[in-house]
Amino acid sequence: MATPLPTPYELLLARSEPGRPLVTHYGTDGGRIELSAATCANAVAKAAGLLRDELGVAPGAAVSVDLPRHWQLPVWVLAALTVGARCGRALPEVVDVRVVGPQALGPAAAGEDLRADEVLASSCDAFGMPVPGGVPVGVLDVGLAARVHPDVFAPEPAAAEAAALSVPGGQAIEQLAAEQPVAGEPASWVPWPVLLDGRARLASLAGARLWVDDALADPLLPWATAALPVLVSGSVVLTAGLAEDVAGRLRAVEGVTHEAAALVR
Repeated sequence: MATPLPTPYELLLARSEPGRPLVTHYGTDGGRIELSAATCANAVAKAAGLLRDELGVAPGAAVSVDLPRHWQLPVWVLAALTVGARCGRALPEVVDVRVVGPQALGPAAAGEDLRADEVLASSCDAFGMPVPGGVPVGVLDVGLAARVHPDVFAPEPAAAEAAALSVPGGQAIEQLAAEQPVAGEPASWVPWPVLLDGRARLASLAGARLWVDDALADPLLPWATAALPVLVSGSVVLTAGLAEDVAGRLRAVEGVTHEAAALVR
C-alpha cells in the first residue's frame, strides 16, 4: 500500500527546527507578530478541524481565502490544503467556504451574497481575537469557532491527492514546480502533488526567508505566503503599506534572502 502524500500540516510537523519562524507579519502600524512553525501548525490544526469536522469540508471542496495581508492568511490557506480543498483567493464562483476579513462584514450584514455556502470571518486582530461587536447572522467568527478545536489534526489519507492551489499566471509557478502541467487541469490550478513533486526544483530556495509586500500581485499570496515557505522549509515576512525606507530596514533586520515578487516574473 502506497504511503499517503504529506499535507502542508504534516510538512510543518516534520520540520527539524519547529521553533524557528514560519510567518512574520508587520501591520501598517509597524506592529510585529511572529509565528513559529510549531505555533503555525497548531493554528492550522484548529482551522482544519473547523473546516472538516464542523463544516464538513471534504477533499475536492472549494475554499476561497479572501483575508487581507495578515498572518491568518497563510494559516487558512494551509488548513484548506490540509483538508484536501481546492484553495484560492477571491474565487469568482460560488464556493463551499469563503474566509473573509472585516472589510466584508458590512456587505454581509446588508445581505449581500458573498457566494459561499459558509462564510467565516476574521477580525484580523494581531492576536486573533474575535470580531468586536460580533458578526452578522449566517457568518461564523473564526476567533471563537476555531479555538475550540484540538491543537492536533489527523488528515484524511487522500486529502493531499485532492488538494490544489489556484495560481493565476500559473505557468510561471509550474516552471518552478514541475516540468509539465497536469493534463486536464486549468492553467491556474496547480495540484498539491505537483507542487510536492517539484520540491527538488526548488532546492535553491531551501530555507529561504521570503519577503512579501505590495509588489506581489494579490492572487499570488496563497502561493508565496503559504505553499512556498512550507515546500522549501523556509519562512515568510508578510507586509503591506510600508514606506520604502522602513521596508528596506526591515528586510535587513529580518534576514530576507528572496523577494517573492521577483520569483514569479
